[in-house]
Amino acid sequence: MVHIQVNEKRIFGERSPMLYGHFIEYFHRQIYNGIYDPESPFANEDGLRTSNEENSSSYSKPLFDKAWRVEDPNTFGTDEYIKLCQAIGCEPYICINAGTGTAEEISDWVEYCNLEHEGQYAKWRIKNGYPDPYKVKYWSIGNENYGSWETGAKSADEWGRLVRESAKMMKHVDPQTELSAAALPNLDWNINLLKHCGDYLDWISIHEYWDMVPEKNELATYEQCIAYTNHIDHAVDEVRGLLKAMKLDKKIKIAFDEWNLRSWHHPNVLSLRQNGPTNRELP
Repeated sequence: MVHIQVNEKRIFGERSPMLYGHFIEYFHRQIYNGIYDPESPFANEDGLRTSNEENSSSYSKPLFDKAWRVEDPNTFGTDEYIKLCQAIGCEPYICINAGTGTAEEISDWVEYCNLEHEGQYAKWRIKNGYPDPYKVKYWSIGNENYGSWETGAKSADEWGRLVRESAKMMKHVDPQTELSAAALPNLDWNINLLKHCGDYLDWISIHEYWDMVPEKNELATYEQCIAYTNHIDHAVDEVRGLLKAMKLDKKIKIAFDEWNLRSWHHPNVLSLRQNGPTNRELP
């Protein structure tokens, strides 16, 4: 028999809980029939697996997601997401619609989540049965808005202006928020973003996939997958270097907030769009 003795006082350092985040989006079974499945025997009273509930009547109108060409029943919304975060003990991080949304709409979401009772949106939350503000600290302005595969894609100039006005309004609603904005390892895009918005941002958001399989499900071999690990950190290194060159490395942190070895697989979702790209390129 082997006896193992652990000295609990021998601590070399602490890992930040921010390293253990995970992103979820309305795609395939990530939400519906995934983490949210009221019909499952493993669901709780809120319909969350292993447990969630039948609510959200105030925003349950179905909508057609034009990016993914699927219908979203819209029964899992802000309140359900906050319940999920509370259930698993994680910090909520909300990515807001900066594609077809406006700066006003973006800041309205912060009102709903974070104001105690001021304004129509805090009152809407209270009417929905949640009197206490959610105090959501982390917000991302947009998701890959540099890509022509996104609805409401922006040029670098357009993006800088929208992020600036959105960030100003969000900070005016709640100065305690920490804001990120969609970026990528691209000098023109990032310099324009940081030049216009560096004073308002706390984070800069980058994404990375290595085995791209959106149109054809042709997976890389085991050897290729192992080789990809040599390139995992290039995006972080490039963006870190830019932040340092612009003397923003002490103010703005990097949020590597969406990544995976393989990309999503959704046949024809790109080729059905006129002149749509087959890979992730800056327009």
